[in-house]
Amino acid sequence: MAGTRRTAGRSRRATDDAPTVTRGAERVAFVLSGGGNLGALQVGMLRALVERRIRPSLVLGCSAGAINGAGFASNPSRAGVRRLEELWAKVTEFEVMPSTWVPSTVQLARRGASIHPNDGLRRLIEFGLDVATFDELPLQFECVATDVDSAEEVWFDQGPLADAILASAALPTVFPPVERGGRRYLDGGIVNDIPVNRAVELGATRIYVLHVGLRGTGLPEPRRPLDVAVWTYWLARRARYQRDRAAVPPGVELIELAPPERPTLRFDDFARSEELVRQGYLAAVAVLDGAADGQSGPTAGSA
Repeated sequence: MAGTRRTAGRSRRATDDAPTVTRGAERVAFVLSGGGNLGALQVGMLRALVERRIRPSLVLGCSAGAINGAGFASNPSRAGVRRLEELWAKVTEFEVMPSTWVPSTVQLARRGASIHPNDGLRRLIEFGLDVATFDELPLQFECVATDVDSAEEVWFDQGPLADAILASAALPTVFPPVERGGRRYLDGGIVNDIPVNRAVELGATRIYVLHVGLRGTGLPEPRRPLDVAVWTYWLARRARYQRDRAAVPPGVELIELAPPERPTLRFDDFARSEELVRQGYLAAVAVLDGAADGQSGPTAGSA
């Protein structure tokens, strides 16, 4: 598995299920953010995009967005979206996450880098893929992870897909770092959770941001120290996104697909994935159909 900061796109094979919507030299990118169990929202968003025959030439993903992005890039069709719906229904079956996000004193005290193995996560990732390597994908796809030793963001675009996605989704404390080529990697959300800047670097002129987090609304009052820790994550990702959004050059269009409000559920609750898929679909339809009618809708500027 190799990491890269390559800034040029590659030509890829295409399927005829959802023809590309292009005008002139337009280059469409889908950017899928991280977001844990809220990643199910992105599946509904992808369904809305496919129904409207909006097809990217580039897909970028981080953490949960890397799982969804790779699954879509391996089968960019209605059938591929249905496979992702099945994937999110199997998170508990595959024992992807620990039984609780609040580890016991014993779990925190024991030796090791995580409280849960990543075997279930790997099985889930492999379930969502129709191909095994980046080169077999019909769409260009990249995912981001954090190099633990250099504290840099690293982009994967070649080699085994499952290994790269596993690194991108290696949530600190929950999953162990992923070791490849003598380097250790953790969740890409640490360094670049909503990588619109990468899409710009790779020449995107229209960027659909499949965003599952908060959009300009206040954070709930903390009830536990854990809530404050979660705050820091959301604040950091929003700050990075705001900086990157402000740096987007003229001529690049950002279209943000996001729910009006962040769904309220526990971070370890994967029983509501079907409901989240529906919410993501409705939120995306409101934006996409509003844009088609010439109406103003939520965009990246509201994050």
